[in-house]
Amino acid sequence: MISVPGARERLNSYLKSRKGQNFVALLFILFFLFFNAMSVQGKDWTYDEPRHYRYGVNILNGDSTRFDDSKMPVSAWNALPARVADFLPAGLLKTYLKKLITARLMTTLFSMAVAFMVFHWSRELYGWVPALFSLGLYILDPNIIAHSQLVTTDIYVTGMVLLSSYWLWKFANSRRWQDGLWFAVMLGLAQLTKYTAFSLYGLFAIALLVYDWPSLKKGFETGRWQEIRHSIWQYAKYTIVVVAISIVIINAGFLFNRTFMSFGDYSFRSDLFKSVQSKISFVVPVPYPFLEGLDWIIQKEKTNTGFGYIYLLGETRFGQGFPGYYIIASLLKVPIAIQVILLAAVAVYLVDGERRGRFFRNEWFLLWLVLFYTIYFNFFYRAQIGIRFYLIVFPLLYVFAGVLFMKRYSITWRQKGALVVLGLYLISSVISYYPNYISYFNEIVWDRKMAYKYLADSNLDWGQDAFILKGYRAEHPGVHKAPETPVLLTETTRYYLDVNQLVGVTRDPGTYKWLRDNFEPVDMIAPSYLLFEITPKNMRDLCRRTTYCDQE
Repeated sequence: MISVPGARERLNSYLKSRKGQNFVALLFILFFLFFNAMSVQGKDWTYDEPRHYRYGVNILNGDSTRFDDSKMPVSAWNALPARVADFLPAGLLKTYLKKLITARLMTTLFSMAVAFMVFHWSRELYGWVPALFSLGLYILDPNIIAHSQLVTTDIYVTGMVLLSSYWLWKFANSRRWQDGLWFAVMLGLAQLTKYTAFSLYGLFAIALLVYDWPSLKKGFETGRWQEIRHSIWQYAKYTIVVVAISIVIINAGFLFNRTFMSFGDYSFRSDLFKSVQSKISFVVPVPYPFLEGLDWIIQKEKTNTGFGYIYLLGETRFGQGFPGYYIIASLLKVPIAIQVILLAAVAVYLVDGERRGRFFRNEWFLLWLVLFYTIYFNFFYRAQIGIRFYLIVFPLLYVFAGVLFMKRYSITWRQKGALVVLGLYLISSVISYYPNYISYFNEIVWDRKMAYKYLADSNLDWGQDAFILKGYRAEHPGVHKAPETPVLLTETTRYYLDVNQLVGVTRDPGTYKWLRDNFEPVDMIAPSYLLFEITPKNMRDLCRRTTYCDQE
């Protein structure tokens, strides 16, 4: 065997350099791009995508007027390729830029940037090998994969929460104006992705105050009032700069649509804004559709308007959610291997005093948001219609998971073997669902056609399989959609039905109760379309012992 003298040393030297480490991370991220591009093939529009895309087109056309509460300017990024295509001559490039898959891959490109930030932050905290580990968790999370290939805003807000948190951490530790400026810009851009990001203002203020509390407390205890006044002035400057930059970015994103309109001239829907409006009036420095959308969101959340029925573990509710919904959803939809790894990271962190000693300097900026959003989404948020709302905590957790390898040289061979097994298990679990990642469930749900008994809505059925259903029906004309009222049969019949109608998310829960309570699917046409086989005898027995068949 011929060896090149010094090859190993050169390789080690290369991997110790930022350039070499970034190159390895880039290979991982390019795989993520390829995997997304392949798995999104043949998927129909999900229910929300057309409206997000339409708003993006409107923004590019210079119109930010609202027709929906939650559509945001960031969707212009997805509509950009088609707009570029308008200026190109007819040809292959023009055709491709106008395709749905191109619009979707714009989200993937952004998610690639988020993936690199997961790697970058983990590397700064724990080193480059832990950073690769964190990156692997992100790109192999099937929920991240699923929503990185859609024209929606869930990945955008997920990424901007991570980016804003990173720059706050940088600023808190350095207090350099450059870091503070980057933080302010990222926080402002986050407001163009989803209204969830509006909560970051208060959360980040608390995070910074807690970080600074030891020095502030010392100033109060020793009576050094000049230092305290200086600190107050510093916080005032931070606030002014952050608010000013946010206002500029929000105005630019919403195209300065009716900026400086009087608060009293707004047409509000929510009681909260109406109450404030009845007491005071002032000039609003942000565009009308920005505050209008926030008002609509508050009203929808309070009245449950637009969410329909909420479903969990076989129970359907209207007007109220389920405490712990997102915890349960995560237990079912996050790969078991990732759950084990995250628990191991927490355990290792808690038993190691050296790691814990850096908590408020480092991990506080990750875990504070995880703690808040876990409590909020599980016990106060009413729109429990999919794990996609909870994705914002995932990258933060994956950065933190790098702590598991912080002292990698002390990891035993047995522990390394266990991690290899977990990694192979994770890869096999994710690949086994290819290309259906919206409907991914871990092995707790072993029989995939029974997933509807646990979760529905955008966790399983978001309209993505309509193309598959169309092709199946063309090949099997004898398969019919299940009727709302059962009828006697003269021959064995196969019915199909989508999950959300079956469990009562998009229909009254009583509509398909006859099918849901008396029959189980024999197969899946696609993850979101179930196939039932009913014999004449089955139907006669049902009609004899129930009143379903008597309904008109």
